Amino acid sequence: MVQDIDALRSPVQFSTSAEDIQQAVELAINKSNAVIERVVSEQAPTFKNTIELLAKNNNEFRTVARALTFLQNASADEKICKASSKADIILDEFEVARDMRTDVYKVVRAVYDNKDEMSQLDEEDRLLVERLEHKLRANGLQLTAEQRTQVERVNKRLVELELEFIYNVDHATNHVMLSRAELDGLPASFFENRRSEFRGLTKKFIVLAQAAEATAVLKHATNEATRKTVYVAQSSHCPKNIALLQEAVHLRLEKAQLFGFATYADYVLNQRMAKTPAAVMELEESLSAKLRPLAEKEMAELCALKRTEVEAAGAVYDGFYEWDYSRYSSQAMANQHRVDMDEIKEYFALDSVLSKVLSLYTTTLGLKVIEASSVLPVWHPSVKAFEVWEADDSAFVGHIYLDLYEREDKYQDIAVWPLRSAVVGEDGTRMTPASAMLASFSEPTETTPVLLTHINVKYLVHALGHAFQNLCSKAKWSQLTVPRDFAEISSQMFVQWVWEPKSLRTLASHYQTGATMSDELIERLVASRNTSGAIRELRQVFRGIYDMDIHRITKPGTIDVVAHYNELSERVALANYGGAHVFKAATFSHIMQGYDCGYYSFMWASVISADMFSARFSGQDSDAEAGAAFRSEILQPGGACDPSASVERFLGRAPSNRAFLQTIGLN
Repeated sequence: MVQDIDALRSPVQFSTSAEDIQQAVELAINKSNAVIERVVSEQAPTFKNTIELLAKNNNEFRTVARALTFLQNASADEKICKASSKADIILDEFEVARDMRTDVYKVVRAVYDNKDEMSQLDEEDRLLVERLEHKLRANGLQLTAEQRTQVERVNKRLVELELEFIYNVDHATNHVMLSRAELDGLPASFFENRRSEFRGLTKKFIVLAQAAEATAVLKHATNEATRKTVYVAQSSHCPKNIALLQEAVHLRLEKAQLFGFATYADYVLNQRMAKTPAAVMELEESLSAKLRPLAEKEMAELCALKRTEVEAAGAVYDGFYEWDYSRYSSQAMANQHRVDMDEIKEYFALDSVLSKVLSLYTTTLGLKVIEASSVLPVWHPSVKAFEVWEADDSAFVGHIYLDLYEREDKYQDIAVWPLRSAVVGEDGTRMTPASAMLASFSEPTETTPVLLTHINVKYLVHALGHAFQNLCSKAKWSQLTVPRDFAEISSQMFVQWVWEPKSLRTLASHYQTGATMSDELIERLVASRNTSGAIRELRQVFRGIYDMDIHRITKPGTIDVVAHYNELSERVALANYGGAHVFKAATFSHIMQGYDCGYYSFMWASVISADMFSARFSGQDSDAEAGAAFRSEILQPGGACDPSASVERFLGRAPSNRAFLQTIGLN
């Protein structure tokens, strides 16, 4: 089933064989080459005969590419996964070579320099020309031939490094074998349907180190040695990625300096909301200074909890380590606010929560969803598929696909892929947008549905924010992507609802009785929001600083990506690895998956989104009124306008950090 342009307005057709993928790749590349050859032959380039043709073709090329390359993360067929991964490399290499063509830059530059025509274009088309010209120039097309060859070499190698890094993380299968005694403290449900093997006379249970089950062990296991074993396994897989990240950091520096920038961070940030590394570091260091005293106080409380438990068991307390954090932060929550997260989970059955979260989004944004799993093509039988419509049935909006349960070789976290955006095709009509969310929740058992922790509800809401952001965008051109430090704002804002008492009364109902969570329990849950909150936020700050640090070097070989990660996390985030050999930098996927010099955007977005929620959704406007404004000002423009201006229009003023500081307990 070769994907062609005519199929792009119908539901996404997921390839069912490696041969399909190979044919689709060849077809997409051939069509793009044909358009490019037509464009570069133009003697009198105009927006209509060059830019628009290139942009429409890019819209369709990226749409085909997204559906093909997505499958490496989700398909249960090993051949399809490998073909999808290979397609990712081939298509990326084609784009690298395409965007290094001087003849293409020549015609783009001719339109860019035509001030009369540029002045007559609408804002979105003018921005397209400016972004395209900047992109090609940033690829080195104003450099010497020798320098362009260097840039092309660097870009191709970076694609290879990034794809290999992510593939290694997604397909890691390391696990530990633990006995029932070693897993003391885990609930009975943990052992239901769990794979096991006998080692001698002892039955050992298999615990995947990178999956949600490892998180459960770190939270519940009473045996510190067990927690350490799982944590170290979780924090020391993908050793090959160390060299990949180190090489990528050096190549990014080389690329930036070819363009005359001192550092890679300078090169990247000049096109972001933040503009400069100094602005990012000012945010991160300011937050670090505010959070540090409170985080130290929280850490002292966690240490005291562990000391009390250890000494009560007749053992010697020797310190507080990373493998202790989950267990004792849960205890702190229970002690301070009488919140037992296992009790809380009983109110968040996955199917029930999912339905209510979808309702939260659709009600706020003026939409509705209809399940269509039985009629839409999907890549796995367990996938849920939905049609999304305007609430008044006036228009069809798009599709959402939800692949919720863990599988071997499937992507192991929760994330969203925009399979298709509502961009314009060659015939001038809009494509039907589609978003796919992958998660790795455990399968339900015969007796118990999937029960989510409150933080998993937060992750679910956050991920669906990206799905609806893609569905609601009306940007015509795929080149007009949302800046990385703006892309997280909508998801972060919706996450605020998981702490609102009114929303919790809707979202939370007991999986056995259907009873709504009591006001008293909701009050305790909301009050627990900042339990170890300063530590948690400080760790986000640490990751943002680490990302900046490794990309602010001015000479290759001046930073060790693993040693700096470990040293900085101990110094900034109060981490203590107890001398264990760990290298979490090897699985820091964000900085090899588009968030290089962009991890700060999570904190950046947290500040702005808290302000937007406080100003427009916290009891001052009806949700529908504020939701309509949010959809029109923030979501619909996509990357087709100045994000800072969009935020100020929505707020009616410049953004403030006051609301964010209040959410983390700092007034």
